[in-house]
Amino acid sequence: MRLAAVAAAGVTAQLLLPLLSPRTGVVLDNLVLAVIALLTTVGHVRQTRLTRGRRRLAWGLAAAAAGLWAASSLVDTADAFRTGETVADEWLAVGAALCSPAALMLLGSAERVSRAVALRRLIDVATATGALFFLAWQFVLAPAYAGLPAGAAQLITLVLLPELVGAAYALVLLSRSLSHRGDQALSLLALSLLTFAATVLLAVRNDALGLPWHACGVGAGYLVAGLLAALASHAPLPPETFSEESRSEGRWALLPYLPVGLAFAASAWSYARAGAVAPALFWLLLATAALVLVRQFLSLHANQQLTEDLYRQRRLLEHQASHDALTGLVNRAAFQERAAAALATAGPQALTGVLLIDLDGFKAVNDTLGHAAGDALLVGVAGHLRAAVRDGDTVARLGGDEFVVLLPDLRDPGEVEEIGDRIVRRLAAPIPVDGGTVVARASIGASVTAGPGSDLSALVKQADVALYEAKHAGKGVVRRYRHDQRGASAGLSR
Repeated sequence: MRLAAVAAAGVTAQLLLPLLSPRTGVVLDNLVLAVIALLTTVGHVRQTRLTRGRRRLAWGLAAAAAGLWAASSLVDTADAFRTGETVADEWLAVGAALCSPAALMLLGSAERVSRAVALRRLIDVATATGALFFLAWQFVLAPAYAGLPAGAAQLITLVLLPELVGAAYALVLLSRSLSHRGDQALSLLALSLLTFAATVLLAVRNDALGLPWHACGVGAGYLVAGLLAALASHAPLPPETFSEESRSEGRWALLPYLPVGLAFAASAWSYARAGAVAPALFWLLLATAALVLVRQFLSLHANQQLTEDLYRQRRLLEHQASHDALTGLVNRAAFQERAAAALATAGPQALTGVLLIDLDGFKAVNDTLGHAAGDALLVGVAGHLRAAVRDGDTVARLGGDEFVVLLPDLRDPGEVEEIGDRIVRRLAAPIPVDGGTVVARASIGASVTAGPGSDLSALVKQADVALYEAKHAGKGVVRRYRHDQRGASAGLSR
């Protein structure tokens, strides 16, 4: 709604100015711009009080630019009533033209970004600047300079060069802020600078062709640029500028390269019409194309790194979903999945075993030394279990102080007890806990099945029965399930 009102004001001014006398038009336009610039100055001063650091300096420069522009408009108004004009208003405009891009660049670099992001942004600005200068020279500056006095041409150059750089930087900022609507003040200030740069170019063209100063939209351009700056000075400030490292530009990513496409189209049109392109412009266009290629290379490299980061993140999430967070062992769900797959694909004569392990005295460690010590003990036990089993065996934590081991491809049924005894001996090694050491003890129940298609829950239940027998045999021992055992079942208290 506000932008529509700004556009309507610009159209009204453009339609009204041709109806007024030249002096009246200049005076009215300058007075309106001076009022807008003063209001903008007040708004930017308020913004300096609400910010700090680099952003405070940036809004201070924006306030200075608006103040200088107000002064330039007032001086130009006074010149309309004098017989001889001064150049004070033009030098004040030069000061405003230097302060505005500096303010925009400081605002755009307020957030902390990596060197890679900063380099990509610098290349974008350089590329857009080269393309904008090509277009400005091709259609405005070259024809205009031929008919302007040397002093006027130099003054115009002083105004235009920082404005073109600022316009290029504004395009880069808009490619981010328009995608995410992250900073209204920054977006409006960038639009203001773009509008002002385009208006100055049109004003130079009007002067060179002898057209009225307000022709070709110049009368509307100055007013629209001033109103956009005024809106920026009163726009809400975000608590912090969004980070480009975590957000992409979306559909606006190609906005800084719009001038590049126009520059190539203009060069093709010039070549088709005249059969040649000026050597300086040709090399400028070639350098711009080289920057585009470098930027694409950096983008490809950044995308490759992002793909690798996403792959590592996916692997990490997959690992977290299938592993116990404390010990790093396989969790219950992943164990059941692996065990079911191993039993389903086992050979006709293959033996598959399960060890169900329960720590003896773990509750006493938790009660006397605390939960941190209990966690350290569980981590140490997990390390001992990994060291005691064979390659290809799966060690999992079922929860609490319960562990389970899947043993595929056993040589004979007795090997399951050999591995269990090896675990018991391994657990006798001290585990560092809370500045001291603790020796873990465990009771182990074992079960073995032959061939494919065995039921995992039945195999685990048999190991649980054997574990019950190991507990009653004095703990710290291994017992293997035998089919003649009776009276024990899974879930019995231990």
